[in-house]
Amino acid sequence: MLSLQTANTSNSAYRRVSGFSITELMIACALSGLLISIVASYAAQSHSALSSLQHATSVEEDMRALKSTISQHLGRAGFIEETNILSPFIALSSGHSPASNVTLGERPTESLNSCITFSYDKNEDGVISEFQGELFGYRLNNEAVEYRVNGNTCEQGGWFDLTDPETLSVTQFSANRIHQSSWGSAYEIKITLQSIMDTDVQSHESFIVEVPNDG
Repeated sequence: MLSLQTANTSNSAYRRVSGFSITELMIACALSGLLISIVASYAAQSHSALSSLQHATSVEEDMRALKSTISQHLGRAGFIEETNILSPFIALSSGHSPASNVTLGERPTESLNSCITFSYDKNEDGVISEFQGELFGYRLNNEAVEYRVNGNTCEQGGWFDLTDPETLSVTQFSANRIHQSSWGSAYEIKITLQSIMDTDVQSHESFIVEVPNDG
């Protein structure tokens, strides 16, 4: 009687300590690996989508800044403060300044009309002065938009980057006069930007800037 109880106790203990079989462990490991793979793939896709969104947002912000800056300055080309006339927009060729009105050009290595220069009386003192930084311009050079410094021509060096060539590639920049009358002119500005980090991210903008004093 005693030995039978001992045997039953031994069998019960065996049943309690027995675990998963090799097959069950292999199935569990396979399912775990599949789950980890799915989670990792989802995380990578989410990271890629977030990164593309960030690059797209950055490019759009740069485009808005370029459009705003160019429109604001180009729209005032030819302005000279005058207290004795009704309109402050007078012809620069009238003798008030040796500067010229809007001029189109390009660097020898760039596309046609990829440079635009102009001037206006920014500080409203009645004259246009190079020393007051009133000779403006924008151009395409080596996949960057640059702004004019010291009255340099489109062909000369010494312009400063307006866009960051480390993060942004400017694949198109052009300025074309699409209308001219006694009232003034209208220019169409075309810009295409591409992210350096993600070349699939691009932004294109075409907008019109009206210049009252460019007849």
